[in-house]
Amino acid sequence: MAARLAAGPIRRRVERVTDAAAAEVRDRAPDGKQWVTEPSEHPRHWHAEMDGASIPENVSYKVPRATYIPKGRGEDGKAVNPGGGWQSIPGWDFAARPRDPRLPDYQSVNCGCRSVPIPGALARATHTTPVVVRPGRVSSSVVCDYNRVVEAEFGSSADAGAHFMGLAAAVVAARYR
Repeated sequence: MAARLAAGPIRRRVERVTDAAAAEVRDRAPDGKQWVTEPSEHPRHWHAEMDGASIPENVSYKVPRATYIPKGRGEDGKAVNPGGGWQSIPGWDFAARPRDPRLPDYQSVNCGCRSVPIPGALARATHTTPVVVRPGRVSSSVVCDYNRVVEAEFGSSADAGAHFMGLAAAVVAARYR
């Protein structure tokens, strides 16, 4: 009897709940944004690395850090950065957009990059998994497959989370009690 219920009415109910949760997630999901490096004669190479990076709108870009190392010789007499200039260093500078006031001057001054909105990016990346029927359990999931979606949901040290999936789950759970 349990197998028949799981294969029929219970399966359909799980599908309805999962579809409702996915629709709620899509309604609450933040938009996306994409870093676009403007073509120029000499763009900052760490900004060129960012070109095309798509992330949720409520999350900061992680721009590679750099430092200026002058041409010269170290204490051991060996050449240090023989050509002189900017070198990437470990770490990130966080920015909501290019030229963000939080960025250090070397990242923002004369930067020609821009951030392009991507409406509905996370909503389009949301889908449901097929219903799986096992003895004593019928399940399905709602999945949002997008770059840095965990930070979009829960936040990070630089950003607040949107909690769009958690809120959607709470709304749908209350509706189907």
